[in-house]
Amino acid sequence: MSPDKDHLLEALQQFIVQWDSDMPETSKERIRFLKRDFEFLHIFLTFTDLSDMPDVTYKVQALFQDAAEDLKKVNKIHHIDRVTSRIQEKIRITKLEIRDIHLVLSNKDGIDTPEFVIEFIDTVIPNLADFVELRDSVFKELKLLRNFVFFVSGRSMEQKNLHPFLTHILFVVGRAAMIVWLYWNFPNNDNENQEMNDLFSNLLNMKIKPIQSGVRKIYIDVLQAVTHPIIQIENAADCIAGFMETLQHNLKELPTPSRMDVALTDQILVLQKLFDLLLDKLRCLSVQVFEFHLIDTVVVDSGLLVYSLYEDVSLEEKTSKLEDTIERIKTLIYHIIRKEFQSSLPRIHGIGYVDFLLSNLEKFHDLYSDSRADFTAQLRVIQTELESLQPFIRSVALERRNKYSKLERSVALLIGKVYEVEYIVNACISNKEVEHIVDACISNKVPNWCLMPWLLDLIKEIGKEIQSLPLDSVSHGTIDTDTSRTSSRLARTQSIEDEIVGFEDEIGKIREQLIRGSDERDIISIVGMSGGGKTALANRLYSDKSVVARFDIRARCYVPSVYSRRELLLSILETPPVSNYVTSRLSEEASDLADMLRRILLRRRYLILIDDVPNDKVWEDLESTFCDDKNGSRILLTTQYYNVANDARLNTEPFRLRRLYDGESWTLLKKKVFGEGDCSNALEKVGRKIVQKCEGLPLAIVCVASILAGKERTEQCWKEVVRSLDEEEINISKLTLLWIGEGFVKDDEHRTLEDIAEGYLKNLVESNLVMLAKRSCGGRVKVCPIHDSLFQFCKERAHTENLIQRIQRSEGDVYFPNQLGQRRLAFYAEVGDLVKWRSSCSLVSSVLFRKANTNESSSIAKAKASKMFHDFRFLKVLDLEFTVIDSFPTDMIYLRYFAAQTSHESITSSFDKLWNLETLIVNGMRGHLSVPPTIWKTVKLRHLHISPSFTAEQLVEDSSELNDLVTFSTPYFSCVEDAKLMLGKTPNIRELKCKFEGLSSAQFPMLDFPTQLEVLDISGDQPVESLPYLVCISASNLKKLKVSYFILGSQHLSNISQLRNLQELELNFVKFEYAKWEVRKDEFAELKVLKIVNCSSFKEWTVDDDAFPNLTHMVLCCCQSLVGIPPCFEEIPSLKYIEVDNCNAFVVDSAKSIQTTKDEYVFYLELVIKNHNSGTLLRKYHIQSHS
Repeated sequence: MSPDKDHLLEALQQFIVQWDSDMPETSKERIRFLKRDFEFLHIFLTFTDLSDMPDVTYKVQALFQDAAEDLKKVNKIHHIDRVTSRIQEKIRITKLEIRDIHLVLSNKDGIDTPEFVIEFIDTVIPNLADFVELRDSVFKELKLLRNFVFFVSGRSMEQKNLHPFLTHILFVVGRAAMIVWLYWNFPNNDNENQEMNDLFSNLLNMKIKPIQSGVRKIYIDVLQAVTHPIIQIENAADCIAGFMETLQHNLKELPTPSRMDVALTDQILVLQKLFDLLLDKLRCLSVQVFEFHLIDTVVVDSGLLVYSLYEDVSLEEKTSKLEDTIERIKTLIYHIIRKEFQSSLPRIHGIGYVDFLLSNLEKFHDLYSDSRADFTAQLRVIQTELESLQPFIRSVALERRNKYSKLERSVALLIGKVYEVEYIVNACISNKEVEHIVDACISNKVPNWCLMPWLLDLIKEIGKEIQSLPLDSVSHGTIDTDTSRTSSRLARTQSIEDEIVGFEDEIGKIREQLIRGSDERDIISIVGMSGGGKTALANRLYSDKSVVARFDIRARCYVPSVYSRRELLLSILETPPVSNYVTSRLSEEASDLADMLRRILLRRRYLILIDDVPNDKVWEDLESTFCDDKNGSRILLTTQYYNVANDARLNTEPFRLRRLYDGESWTLLKKKVFGEGDCSNALEKVGRKIVQKCEGLPLAIVCVASILAGKERTEQCWKEVVRSLDEEEINISKLTLLWIGEGFVKDDEHRTLEDIAEGYLKNLVESNLVMLAKRSCGGRVKVCPIHDSLFQFCKERAHTENLIQRIQRSEGDVYFPNQLGQRRLAFYAEVGDLVKWRSSCSLVSSVLFRKANTNESSSIAKAKASKMFHDFRFLKVLDLEFTVIDSFPTDMIYLRYFAAQTSHESITSSFDKLWNLETLIVNGMRGHLSVPPTIWKTVKLRHLHISPSFTAEQLVEDSSELNDLVTFSTPYFSCVEDAKLMLGKTPNIRELKCKFEGLSSAQFPMLDFPTQLEVLDISGDQPVESLPYLVCISASNLKKLKVSYFILGSQHLSNISQLRNLQELELNFVKFEYAKWEVRKDEFAELKVLKIVNCSSFKEWTVDDDAFPNLTHMVLCCCQSLVGIPPCFEEIPSLKYIEVDNCNAFVVDSAKSIQTTKDEYVFYLELVIKNHNSGTLLRKYHIQSHS
């Protein structure tokens, strides 16, 4: 830009700024027009060859100089219009002189490069847009030409092939700019506008569109010269997508002869649709997903085809080219779709997932075997292969750190194929439905013609993978243990970082125990929580120079949670230098391997590291192998459990690994984040606050370090991490149900899914990956806190492993990534975000939604909910626990878990269509709900929870039974007969919460509950003033009973006392008949927990000796009339805890007396006394037993 132009434009802008409020709008518009005029004058001087027209050059340059001088003289606002009008008139006269000149493009050096041409187009287009309201076609054509130039840029192409194309584009763009400038005036002139439009029309038809053979030849020649793929071009996907838009436009603009062949017309329409689909895929394609040169070749050939269709060639030639290109584009789209799907597959798998798919395949065959016979036949092939692989997949998946990484990769690959099979099946179902409904959302994402090639490829790939597996692995579902393979136990141990922070004193003490002390064989145990650093400490000692020098032979092995004795022995035998003594082929029998190891260790001083021992059985399996030659041999053992170490102990006390001190914690964090680099004082100050919240747990520190490593090293970013480090609480009941719904829990014929899931949780708790759980008085886990550093780490890993996509709204709009294979979405956003998202992820398998930054309920209108349910119809899990819906899902055939709130008074009768549903949780916002009889057809239900209560409509004797139902709440029984009928339909429930109208008088009918019932919560439905009587309960396996809002007579209480397996009893808002309760000898023999709550009329309590013999916890709350706790409780040795809350002084004094007496017997008792009114703890006693 010339200095004169710079000064001129600045002066014009300064006028607007200086007199903005006082200047008329017409004056502002005139100034803006002048600015655009001078922009085009500059373009005219720059890109036009005026070497033979010095007069024109002089006049244009003089315009800049004169205008600048005139504008300097303006010092009053009313001078502006006069000066600008004079400048405008000079420009108009100059334009008239230039119109008759034949413009020639400048041949200056450097203007025929793609970069220059793109820059030129980018300069012209905005000025055209601001200068005049042109027809859309002009702008569109210029933008499409830019896409073309961008596509051919960055190529290995000779200049002679590129020059004609770039020269042509420069001419077209420059000509468009000159037409606008020369023929548009301010104010408008209709005659000149028409002349301008005619010139544009001529430019489009003669120089831009590929109608003319000369123009067409330029386009074809440059594409034919593209013999090399894109080389290091940024935004490759955008580049190719832009050119596809150009081709798409030219294909649609193709002139249609009056008698074009019908078949050719159809093929062109197919090609247009394929272009649309390919363009859609390219717009959201990442560089990591696909190799762009494969796309590039097809796109170039597609361009040559499109421009050749404008040629006057034979029908046969056009048809042949079209067929070939269509097939190549289809193949390309298929590969893009598949790569896109594979790139977002989760890399963490539940071992029950294959079973879940095979079950759904059976259902698919039942529903679609006739309509999709070709498809189901191929699925049968895959189904057979996967069924044969089930034992193998289970074997490897259960052993998470399997000794053969190849097998782990094979399982991961095979489960990835399983995800693909499921996706294809869902897409097939969706496309089938699209034939009948106006919704091509998924069909556009995965066209029907992609499915069969995809399925056939999967068959080949699965077969190939099976052939590559060791024969023994597949046929027996076990891991081949050929000794030529390297032990992963060894590989894992050797890969562990020996570098450790802190514990220097501890290292010295344990080193002394290893190299000195008794000559007898000894076990040195290190006990610590998961992530506490015990393995790193053990490895540091194992590799210590003085330790290495002390022992003749060393070996080590890692113990997985599921192991075999043979594998542990193999791990040790394959550890150098032990492996050096192995002279024969290793036996298949564990006993032979044990004998071989025993002979190798005999007469040698050895050190064996056994890492992460989960139970006593490990040492029992190995102990006999390690001989004691009284030469100072040692076993170094690490475990999370003190009892395991103590049981294995010989001479040395197990070493409890402490947590890191604050200074050690900071050193570890600093090393993990900065390595050997320096840390600023400001960051160190924040960093020390961070490690304090990690509470000395190395795993937590490492997790936080991984989070910090991905953030900017600024004080503000680190302070955000500090604020985020709080405990997160996990609802265990919900968590386990979600695990089951997701297919993470592997079925077992000997245990229920719920028991297996509880075992998973127990492993997490025992390994300290979640902190000490909140338990009920009966010991049942209710809530688990997890340290936020671990929680944040888990979120990060879940994202990187494609396990779950977290959609969170903080400020502004929520981000919507587009991933074809995304499995799970967790929304912390607004309802509108969920509704917007639905159409972009129709094949997602799980959605968990909670309103952003609050636990308040949100609502989804009926129309939006119905549409959302339809688009999400392949979900397995839909959690809308905090969302009110006005309609229910009816066509989600894969749905296994559904939770929501509703404002309706009844539940849809179409729930029986959800034939996979296992968990249904509905909270009625208006109170009592009505449930249709079709609910009894949902035969896979395992957990049915409808609150606050519900009645079953038209339940009859021949209604189906819910044999799989495990937990059930909250049915309302109006009479004993109603209860018997419904309980007869749920014979296997283990937990029941129900409401019962009760009895008006002290009748004693017996209500038989299912024999599997373990937990019963039964409440009346009347106010405290008019409570009904309870029925007598027959439940042979009942362990926990809660009774609320009933009158209890002596016969009811006697009935309850005879429940032989009852361990926990809570009486809440009950009225004891005659205000007293007599407990006789030997009653409540197994009861461990007793709670009496809100029983304000309860006065007299007598308890015989030997009653409650196993009681451990007792809670009395709001029993203001009670005259005291019977003294016989002081004779119960098992009683460890009494809590008295908002009771009178007699109760408090009797509780203290019991505590004093137990103190004399040296028994442990925790007594907690609370004042209900103040909410404060008055006294808390802890008397520790010394026995």
